[in-house]
Amino acid sequence: MIKGLVIYDEVDVEKNKSYINWLIEDGIKYNLDLELILAKDINYRVLDSKFKFVINRSRDFRITYNLELVGLRVFNKFNFCRLGNDKLEAYNFMETLDIKYPKVYRSIEELNSNKKIIEKPKNGHGGIGVNILKDFKSLDFNKNVYQGFIGDYVGDIRFYIINNNIVNSVIRLPKEDEILSNFSRGGNVELYKYSYLQKEIIDKILSNIDIDFGGIDFLLLENGEILFNEFEDAVGSRMLSYLGVNNTMELFLEHIRKSVKGMK
Repeated sequence: MIKGLVIYDEVDVEKNKSYINWLIEDGIKYNLDLELILAKDINYRVLDSKFKFVINRSRDFRITYNLELVGLRVFNKFNFCRLGNDKLEAYNFMETLDIKYPKVYRSIEELNSNKKIIEKPKNGHGGIGVNILKDFKSLDFNKNVYQGFIGDYVGDIRFYIINNNIVNSVIRLPKEDEILSNFSRGGNVELYKYSYLQKEIIDKILSNIDIDFGGIDFLLLENGEILFNEFEDAVGSRMLSYLGVNNTMELFLEHIRKSVKGMK
């Protein structure tokens, strides 16, 4: 069997225990011997002699960078891990592709106090720390992203990507008078049938970056337009499981098996 590591932050292990066990147990079916390690316990000097690949679920792109330096194959790779955990870098990337995203204010001089502004952490996930800005006294452009409020927002589309292919998509719908549509925060979720034009946008992204297993989130507007929202690096399958779709684990593990097959 090919030995690999699964990395989590200590704070995330308990709430993801069932997913971790599922990953490790199903890995055996694909000739993958997976072992859990906490991010704080990594010893880079001995990893490359014992393990051939790593699944980094810590959301720390510095870990991925260092693992790739010692020659390990990491799922996801550094470039995507970084974009998935730094929203401003993700918007800069969309800028190079000419893909639309919400208005981002990059300095206090750009901010308009008469408009609704959304404040969110650059490295945030799950809707944590997302608020409507109440005052301009404690702005931190190093830690946060400041976006224009989208008034004609319908919901949040997530495209699930495995091996650079769309494998599923869902739409998350916020509760009335809520700005967040996150399933973990009470939003409703449905399977979503994307259009040909929407697929073209996703394909444009995927032709410029490799995603082993991740999410691409877009905001759906009332006129049918979509705006890029964020990448999800350590994407899970809770919403899909809720909707009765349970094939992401086998697709991901098969992708890993093919990627590491023949490694010496």
